[in-house]
Amino acid sequence: MYEYLPLLLTVAIAMGLYQFDRIRQRLDRTEAKLDALLKHLGAEGGKFQEPSEQVRALARTPGARIQAIKAYREQTGLGLKEARDLIEKLERDAA
Repeated sequence: MYEYLPLLLTVAIAMGLYQFDRIRQRLDRTEAKLDALLKHLGAEGGKFQEPSEQVRALARTPGARIQAIKAYREQTGLGLKEARDLIEKLERDAA
């Protein structure tokens, strides 16, 4: 029975590598589609974009933090954390 163990391990490893490669290929295709979508929307992924004057004005307005974050996210396509961090920095700089 133990004589088949190396063969079984080899088959299991080969199957795992095959599945890993398929997942990597799907991830690559998904990233390419996301990059194309961001480009179409005018928000290049991973690239910093200066906040517009509208966003800067909202960031300086007391009580308008949420609107500033929302506007910046719509303009850039960034995530909530990145947008919040930038708006908080603009608020600190304005104070």
